[in-house]
Parts: sequence; C-alpha cells; structure tokens
Amino acid sequence: MTARRLVPHMSNARKSTVASPRQRSSYHHGDLRNALIDAALAQISVVGARVLSLREVARTAGVSHTASYRHFPSKESLLAAIAEQGFVMLGDAVGAALQAHPDDPLAALQASGIAYVEFGVQYPHHLQIMFGGVIGDHADHPGLKQAAEGAYERLREAVRNAQKSGFIRTGDERIIALASWAQVHGLALLIAGGQIASDDGALPPPRYLATEVTRLLQQGLATAAKKK
Repeated sequence: MTARRLVPHMSNARKSTVASPRQRSSYHHGDLRNALIDAALAQISVVGARVLSLREVARTAGVSHTASYRHFPSKESLLAAIAEQGFVMLGDAVGAALQAHPDDPLAALQASGIAYVEFGVQYPHHLQIMFGGVIGDHADHPGLKQAAEGAYERLREAVRNAQKSGFIRTGDERIIALASWAQVHGLALLIAGGQIASDDGALPPPRYLATEVTRLLQQGLATAAKKK
C-alpha cells in the first residue's frame, strides 16, 4: 500500500461506542459489579474520568449509592476495576497476536504492536484510566497490579523471542521493550484522540498506520543488528 502523507489534525477526540449498562434484571444474577463498570465507562465517555461521580454511576445503573458501595467503596476502587479490565483485555489481545505466529518471532512482534494499537483505538476510555494518572499506587489494587504486569510481560515476551531468533539487535530487553511500548502506545493515543489525518482530512485505517509504524521500528532494530 502506498503511504499517504499525514498532517496533524487538531479535532476533538473521536467518540467511541460504549456498551450500555446491563438491564436491572441481571443484577439479581450477580452482575451488578459489571453493570456499574459499564455505567462508569458511559459517564467517562461524556465527562472524563476526573469528574466521575459514584452517585451518578449508581443512578445510571438503577441502584442506590449504598448498593454500589458494596462493590466499590471509593471512586478509585471503581477506576482500578476498569483499569484491571482493560489490562486483562490488552494482555489477551497481545497474547492472541503472539499465538497467531508461533514460528515467526518477527511477525509476532509486529502483530503484538498492531494488537496494542487496535485495543487503544477500540477502548480509548479504558486506555485513559489505565495510563491517565487517575489511580494512585497500583500496589494498593492487587488485581490491577497483576493484570498490568501480565500485559507488559506479553510485550516483553515478543521482544525476547525476536532477540533469541536473531531478527533484532541484542541488548537490554527492557529498553527495547520500552521503545516498542512507547511507540505503539503513543500511536494509539494519537489515533484515539483524532490527532492524525491525511491531506483530505480522513483518518487512515488504524491497522494500516500500526503496520507501517511498527515496520519502521523493526527495520531500525534490524539495521542496528547488522551494523553491530
């Protein structure tokens, strides 16, 4: 595909589709926790995470504030649950990308980056909570900490396998993983925020952008390996 010249685009962030809260009848089946998460995401899509209101979340979910308090005693506990959910989904997406290329570590590395970008574009509000600084110490939320570490380990696994195969340069695995992470995370934020457009104002397909950008990183790492 011929690359298109891209220009900065300073439009407002694109609105994502957020699942509506589950029906009240489902609460009797132990689904209130997820219904509250859905309601919170719906609110965040409109007003942002920092002004999230627990009372409004409970009202949207159709329950009392007291009922919601049993699951989320604080705003941070609710945000931590959303972030944990996001990291689990991200880890699953990256893991599936790796499994799709069991015999090609380089293709697996690129696929993991593409999966990261596509996750960020599809779930921008999760991404906002996961990395937006609205949660204090992840260590205060063991489930969140474990999910975040698991997702990051998938990215390091992709780098580790590509290094072992000889496709990319040797060196500090953590630094190379950090460079890869920063690249796809930044791209996901730019796309989700509506900051990228072609000359005609249209947004290029996220998968196309992710493929081209991750290819550039791989070429850089491979070149470094040849020169060394």
